[in-house]
Amino acid sequence: MTYTFENLPQLVDMRGKLASKGSYADRRTPLSQCTRAWHHSLTRKHLGGSDAASFAKYHVETLGWPGVGYHLVIEPKNIIQTPKGPRARIVYANDVNKRTYNVGDSNDHAVGICVAGDYRYEDLVEATKATIDELQEALEKDRIGKADKSHHEFPGYSWKACCVFDYKATFKFLDHKAPVTAVPDTYKIQEGDTLWNIANNEEGITVADLLAANPGIDPSKLKIGQVINLGKAKGADKPAPVTPATPTINSPAVKIGQTITLKSSASKYATGQTIPKNVTGKKYTVMQVATGRVLLKEILSWVFTSDVTTASPKPASSLAGKRVEAIVGSVNFYNTPRWANPSGQFTRGQGWTIIEQITTEGSLQLKVKNSRGQIYYVTARKDLVKII
Repeated sequence: MTYTFENLPQLVDMRGKLASKGSYADRRTPLSQCTRAWHHSLTRKHLGGSDAASFAKYHVETLGWPGVGYHLVIEPKNIIQTPKGPRARIVYANDVNKRTYNVGDSNDHAVGICVAGDYRYEDLVEATKATIDELQEALEKDRIGKADKSHHEFPGYSWKACCVFDYKATFKFLDHKAPVTAVPDTYKIQEGDTLWNIANNEEGITVADLLAANPGIDPSKLKIGQVINLGKAKGADKPAPVTPATPTINSPAVKIGQTITLKSSASKYATGQTIPKNVTGKKYTVMQVATGRVLLKEILSWVFTSDVTTASPKPASSLAGKRVEAIVGSVNFYNTPRWANPSGQFTRGQGWTIIEQITTEGSLQLKVKNSRGQIYYVTARKDLVKII
């Protein structure tokens, strides 16, 4: 069956072509009884990572989801010329009959639509507004959804500032209510939740805070209905004082993004729990650094700095002060040491001054700065960049 919305000239069908790991189950709720759930991505709309393909990679590689969480993604940076004028591109990312992860326990009766952009700071342009209106009208004709709601209007998400649009001017079809800005003290785990997507960084809550406020929680075994501390977690991750029992005199200098090895002799996490033997002796990525301890990304656990080892320090880098330039059409750059969800791209011939070479998630990366002293991170791959 072909739906009306599939015939929109600005729509591109990318089902089965985006990053995935497994598949979503079929929804049980008839489409006619579903609700159209509107989101915004919180990524600046002009950046390289502000599109369906990047969202899919982030949802799969970082959140561990089967695929991108939205059914439809509107990309303001990609303009399609249509008979009615310029329109923001629509990516058909998941079959509308699939129960994707986008509104927790309401996933089965929600059709997730994301408008790329951070509308706390950006405005919707006319081409995007027109696409939104035409898509919503087509979905109504197809009887895909009986109503429209923003993310924060679904149960359990009243504290989320998503999505932030000028509804009166743009989403005339939404009966919008102002978001509840207070973060609740506790939160009930919903379908698809991970500590990564629960952490509400704009409210100052981090994954490390959640771990500190919920001792004994296993990030890999969250259960639907499980209640965790949320608002109470803000600021819970405070550096633990270094005591004689955990000396750091001979501890290695550790940096965020660095690959380390957890010593086989390590017996206790910095939070007091016993470290299983199958966890020690392996390599991990440093996610955060505090006094006398580090947070390891792959196991989301704090360990003492004295219990980790790093690669032998290299002599002072001969790369410092040199320039790195792109030698291909475009190369991603990041504002923190990572590989997912790039902050933007630089093009052939453009480049920055190298500060040092680091290892991020097992691969070489260059820490660089621009003429204004702003810090970024780029790949060191010789097929993408050159050092001069």
